Amino acid sequence: MKSDLFFVGIDGGGTKCRARIEDSDGILIGESISGPANIMRDSVLAKRSIVEAIEKAIAVSELSIHHEQCVVGAGLAGANIAQAAEKFGEWSHPFRQMHLLSDLHAACLGAHNGQDGAAIITGTGSSATCWNNGVFTDIGGHGFPIGDVASGAWLGLKAVQHTLLCLDGLRKEDELSATICEALNTQNANDIVSVCATFNTHHFAALVEQILPLLYISIDSVVSLFKEGAKYIESVANVLLANNDCSLAMIGGLSTIYSQHLPSEIRARTVSSKSSPQQGALFFAKTRFFDFQSSNLTGE
Repeated sequence: MKSDLFFVGIDGGGTKCRARIEDSDGILIGESISGPANIMRDSVLAKRSIVEAIEKAIAVSELSIHHEQCVVGAGLAGANIAQAAEKFGEWSHPFRQMHLLSDLHAACLGAHNGQDGAAIITGTGSSATCWNNGVFTDIGGHGFPIGDVASGAWLGLKAVQHTLLCLDGLRKEDELSATICEALNTQNANDIVSVCATFNTHHFAALVEQILPLLYISIDSVVSLFKEGAKYIESVANVLLANNDCSLAMIGGLSTIYSQHLPSEIRARTVSSKSSPQQGALFFAKTRFFDFQSSNLTGE
């Protein structure tokens, strides 16, 4: 190796934190996974997860690497919230440098190998961004239930709402309402309200596993839900791709389904992700590190 400098890319979310460590030549030497790293929900836990993931990746490398040799790019859930990012920035971390970006931005940079491009993520939540001429333009990512349209959590909530309308006699009961009643083990509206009162994003998103088979057999209410979600994705894509030549990466567990419902002109601009969010965070860390080195040399 040419130096004792190492770069780390972190992809931290609500359930896990992934780390990838490379040497100064860009050679992968270790990867690992630790616990949650959402700095909006629990900054202390996120910091602990980051350190743990990096130490695990170092252990995998079987090299003697110290924290102060590591330049870290941390793509973290919650980093798009200014107060959370500011609080995280106060951390007296043990690393050589720490460069924070959102998990969405890390995913976008990874998807396009650091080049200009857009990304729409539809998984448990949903969010979108476009990296163009050194600037991110974000759409969505406002969190469930006030945002995250077209996400798994949104689909689950809409399915429960549909079921309640059916039980109140305002809609005709169908396979979707029957499926939700079975999943929640009740056919009583008040019981559904009671059960869902304790639900979080992941509980609602988990209902998608029961909903998807109904989409594949073209149950009208389910098809309508996914069409509504796809229409939102189409609107987001139109904004992200306007007035530029960027490609679009569709990311997340629901991305393939929604991609099929997009207009041909948008599908023609979609590409597969080239790299992981960890690699996107690595690109960000390297760029910031060498920009800092360059500015010091020029006295700027």
